Amino acid sequence: LLIESLPIRYRPRDLALHGLTPKAAGTQVRDALYGVRAAVVNDGQKRLDISVRLKTENRDDPQDIKDLVLIGSGGALVRLQDVADIGPELTSNLITRENSQRKAVISLNVREGHNLGDLTAQVQDLVTPIVTSHGCTVHYGGQFEAQRSATRTFAWLSLVVLLVMITILDLATGSLRVSLLVLLNLPLALIGGVFAIYISGSPSLLHNTLGLFGLGPYTPPVISIASLVGFIALFGIAVRNGILLVNHYRHLIEHEGCTLQEAIHQGSMERLIPILMTALTAALAVAPLALHADKPGNEILAPLSIVLLGGLLTSTFLNLVLIPAGYASLHSSELSGSSGDTE
Repeated sequence: LLIESLPIRYRPRDLALHGLTPKAAGTQVRDALYGVRAAVVNDGQKRLDISVRLKTENRDDPQDIKDLVLIGSGGALVRLQDVADIGPELTSNLITRENSQRKAVISLNVREGHNLGDLTAQVQDLVTPIVTSHGCTVHYGGQFEAQRSATRTFAWLSLVVLLVMITILDLATGSLRVSLLVLLNLPLALIGGVFAIYISGSPSLLHNTLGLFGLGPYTPPVISIASLVGFIALFGIAVRNGILLVNHYRHLIEHEGCTLQEAIHQGSMERLIPILMTALTAALAVAPLALHADKPGNEILAPLSIVLLGGLLTSTFLNLVLIPAGYASLHSSELSGSSGDTE
């Protein structure tokens, strides 16, 4: 339901010329229209306020409101219409309540390429002091609330999954130290995934990559729930590649009698092609989605694909370098320790 209202929008420059502020002008207008308490009268058990305000015939017509006289700090007199723009306009007459309090809903959309979290933080910095000073409360909902809730859920589930992964890896490799070595794939995959997000703020991955090096416009990255899902899928592939290596090393040492150096060299060469094929297959599958993120229908899969593509590039190559070196370092220390005990 729409009704005609009379909004008053003050012009700060004109107010300042007459020694007024928006707050001072608004206070005078409020007192003139709604009254100011002058005294309290006791009538038996009742206490009645005596208020002073303009007569009804002097405040019912819009022109009367425009002709209200304001008093500046230096005693200057000015009419309201000379320092403010006054309606009329049609506004909603609906009053909603929640928990016995009035509620006003303000909605907005984030422009393309802007980060929802950063925008909400800026809004909170501006709005919080205002609502606090007026005794109000504010609640941020919608997509921001859903994203924050999903992020918290992902954080807790990630901790649980990490503990489960360590347990399963310990059973698969037979060594907690080797299990932790395999988990080195997670930060290795994280490097490429984060870098891919960093260069993928624009709907076009190619355009934003050029912008990163100053060859075009650059749009800040946006971390979404789909990106977090991409990290989970990426971690699974990276850990699988690590298991392929360390389990084959152990098989060559225990069942084929290879020395540590021979097992690492032979095992790395024999597992090179399976690891590369796993990574290459996944990368080729998601590359079209990542390179054409601006196409309709790719809004959800594109962030996931970008994380997978970037993480596979770093985890695959660093995995083939750090896992063999780390495995050699762990078992070299074990061999040196056992030889020292024998002596």
